[in-house]
Amino acid sequence: GGKGDAPGGGEVNKERQRTVEEMAKLREAIQSLCQSTNPLARSMDYVQEDLDNMGKELDFWSKDKVTQSQKLEEEEKRTEHELEALISTLRGVEQQIMEEELRINDMKGSVLRNEITIRNMLGSVVRATGQQ
Repeated sequence: GGKGDAPGGGEVNKERQRTVEEMAKLREAIQSLCQSTNPLARSMDYVQEDLDNMGKELDFWSKDKVTQSQKLEEEEKRTEHELEALISTLRGVEQQIMEEELRINDMKGSVLRNEITIRNMLGSVVRATGQQ
């Protein structure tokens, strides 16, 4: 007979066939796994790129914060300086107003005293003319 007739020869062929089938299934599983992981690998590349971009953006905004904080501080100092000058001017004007109010009150007092003097004089004139 042939090779198939040898004792145990059929089992070797079956085992070889099973191994070939398992290798084919394993090859398909590996190919499927590779096809599944390729998009994941590309995504990981994008994640790193996104992280790099976010880091650059964080640096940009951090520097901008420092710049804007400095500008704000300068503006606050300038505003404070200008306010000090305005407050000083306001105090001067308030002092002038108080002095003017005192002067006006003194003048009102003088006017009242003069009015009394005039009334007294008129009263004297009226009495003097009435006695004649």
